[in-house]
Amino acid sequence: MLEGKQSDPKQILLELVSRMGFEVEVEAIEDEERLLLRIRGPESGQLIGKKGQTLDALQFLVNRIASRDEDSRRPTVIDSDGYRQRRNDALVQLAHRLREKATRSGKIVAVNPMSAHDRRIIHMALKDVPGVSTRSEGEGSFRRLLIVPEPPK
Repeated sequence: MLEGKQSDPKQILLELVSRMGFEVEVEAIEDEERLLLRIRGPESGQLIGKKGQTLDALQFLVNRIASRDEDSRRPTVIDSDGYRQRRNDALVQLAHRLREKATRSGKIVAVNPMSAHDRRIIHMALKDVPGVSTRSEGEGSFRRLLIVPEPPK
């Protein structure tokens, strides 16, 4: 099926995961912006990978295969055991802790290199917070986020 033309993202994911040796169930939830595929089952936690890397890889493959012939397809987001929301919550908490550190010390706080998606979560968490600004620097997998305190007025 993976060699065929346009396919259902849910079926593509089930096929990929099956070929990886996992037996899981996939629930599809559609809205106007995206298709969310939730992986469930006793082995579903193993599909998350370190910092969600396996989920990200599966998501990339499913999106590439499913959208080969159709440009208007909504993006597919893949989650397992609620990982995406837990990761989002943890990054927002990290952003606020590092904001406090930057404003307390008056120095720029550099965050370890992370994915573009994770950097965006931190940027968005701090975009309307007075007293700090954020920016990214570096290239590729070494790109990191900086939390910059504004000078006191």
